[in-house]
Formats: sequence, structure tokens, C-alpha cells
Amino acid sequence: MTALRFLVAAGWSGTPLGDARDPDALLYVRRLGAIADAVLVLGPEEAEAKRMIDGRVTWHISGSVAEVVDAVLALPHLLVAG
Repeated sequence: MTALRFLVAAGWSGTPLGDARDPDALLYVRRLGAIADAVLVLGPEEAEAKRMIDGRVTWHISGSVAEVVDAVLALPHLLVAG
């Protein structure tokens, strides 16, 4: 699970869901001001991610762990007022 190591190295916090010795899923989160990102890992080929800004989901992706992690790590970290 190299992709998950990249999340942790980028400042994400991970939590097992269910039994910590044999979790049902892993949840990784990162909060940057008004931006909250979450990655839910259900298995090596099943993950999804969401970005919320001020409590509203503004972006979503699902796919393999590697695809989802690549996508969230490519998201911009700053909000730009338009």
C-alpha cells in the first residue's frame, strides 16, 4: 500500500474503522482551513474520496486506491476567490 504512505507523508491522518487489528476500512482525512478532504479505503481496488468546502461536497472520485490517492494528491491546496 505504497499509495497510503504517500498520503501520510503529505500530512493526512489515518484511522482504522472497526476492529483495529482487522479493520473493515481505513479513513484518511486532511483539513486545510475551510477545505476538508477524506479518503475511504475499503480494499486495494476499492476506495473513494471527497472534498468538502464549507461543509458542501465539491468533488468526488472512486476507483482503486492508487487512482484515488493520485487524484487527491493532485488537488490544489488553496482556495482562490473568483
